[in-house]
Amino acid sequence: MPHGASALRSDPDELLTGRELRRLTARAAAARADAGPGEIVVDVAYAVVSVALATGWVVGLASMLRSTLATAAPAGGPPVLGPGAVQALGTTALLAFLTGTAVRLGPVGAGGGGVRWWVPTPADRRGLVSPSFARAVVLGAGLGALGSAVVAVAAGLDAVPALRAGATGGALGLLLVAVAGLAQPSARAAGLLARASDVAVAAVPVVGLALVVARRPGLPPLGAPLVVVLGLLAVAALLVLRWWRGLESLGATVLRAQSAVADQVGGAVLSFDTRDLGRALRRAGAARVRVRRPHRFAAVRGPVGAVVAADLVLLGRSPSALAQLVGLAALTVVAQQVPGLGSGFGLFALLVAAGLGAAVLGAEGARTAEMAPVVDALVPLRARWVRLARGVVPTLTATACLVAGAAPLALGTGDARWLGVAVLAAVVQGAAAVRSAYREPPDWGGPLLATPSGGLPPGAAAVLRKGPDVAVLGTVPLGVALLVGTPGWGVVVAQALAAVVAVAVATHVRAVR
Repeated sequence: MPHGASALRSDPDELLTGRELRRLTARAAAARADAGPGEIVVDVAYAVVSVALATGWVVGLASMLRSTLATAAPAGGPPVLGPGAVQALGTTALLAFLTGTAVRLGPVGAGGGGVRWWVPTPADRRGLVSPSFARAVVLGAGLGALGSAVVAVAAGLDAVPALRAGATGGALGLLLVAVAGLAQPSARAAGLLARASDVAVAAVPVVGLALVVARRPGLPPLGAPLVVVLGLLAVAALLVLRWWRGLESLGATVLRAQSAVADQVGGAVLSFDTRDLGRALRRAGAARVRVRRPHRFAAVRGPVGAVVAADLVLLGRSPSALAQLVGLAALTVVAQQVPGLGSGFGLFALLVAAGLGAAVLGAEGARTAEMAPVVDALVPLRARWVRLARGVVPTLTATACLVAGAAPLALGTGDARWLGVAVLAAVVQGAAAVRSAYREPPDWGGPLLATPSGGLPPGAAAVLRKGPDVAVLGTVPLGVALLVGTPGWGVVVAQALAAVVAVAVATHVRAVR
């Protein structure tokens, strides 16, 4: 070491703060950018038009839902959930979903470039992440207020109760995003909060089903008095202040993990890759599972049984997936109390969406095998038989959901063939989940198409529809039965043939030359 090197000291007055470092980076980026005033005006105008179109779409959807819920219930039919119950359950699900999304996405961070260039510097963390902090606070309060007001309008409430519900939702949204921010430095706390939000979302249809069974479909609207709203805002402000003061405790590991998740989610959204989006969100909310009692697998026989047992264990070790499965099964029953979803095409769309969602919950093993092909390569089976084995657990989860949805039809009409058609449709949904899990990614090597969301490969839409196409086309016999009102034996046979074709399509493996 050269003489006097130990005496080198940095001058604190010469060090850049986090805010100064961000401004210096912004000035450097602006100096290298060639965007003129005209392009900036075009970008701002495009953003304003996009927001206006999205607002109009949301308002139109809320109005359509309001008119559907306002339809009178059939005489002598089951009790229909009242506007207060729909609004309370919908707002609860919305706030729980926002909490889970916030805790999975950060909610504060420095971005990929900031993690690489800013975090290693001695700049203060609060100055580096303050823009994302302000964005999280505004989005938490704004989405909570706007979403709660839209749900209230869709449920059929008047203007004053809707405004009161929006104020309550805004205060709760701000409070919950502050809780998510306080949990971010601890991976264990963030994982627990993410799983709790998943369970809360799944519990909403279960509570709705309990209200229908107990013949108490009416609830008071979810809108607190002004004093309570002010109290919630005061508590939320204290939590936000505590969150702001604790930003310095964000370590590089936490910011690096947040950046990785945000980059993966952003890439999945820009490329419309729903599989990669779900994978990023699941990884963000995952936590280490402590196995207290390892499975012996004494009853497993053969490689097919080993694959099925492994998928069952993977499903059993995911409390969020199990809770969502219960919630989907309850949703297929309680949603039938809505006049537009009690029969016909509305019920068909509900059963297809819920069945495919339940099948996707059981296809985690197939998605893992697609991401790491060595998992399937180690199994002493042909690729077609491996995919057939991967479809067992998705079929079981879809069966649990669709049988629950078909039970009211079987009890109401006294025709048990509804249950048989539901089981055969579950086979189709399991095959669709396997097909979706093993679909190839879009080809980004060729020329891209210019879209408002960025460049997309020409075959992106064809890739995305793999899985949902089988789920919809393979359940056409079920849709015919719902439109006609009775499942004849011809429908049962047609649904069985559709199940065979769906399994054959999902397990087809293209030969490698």
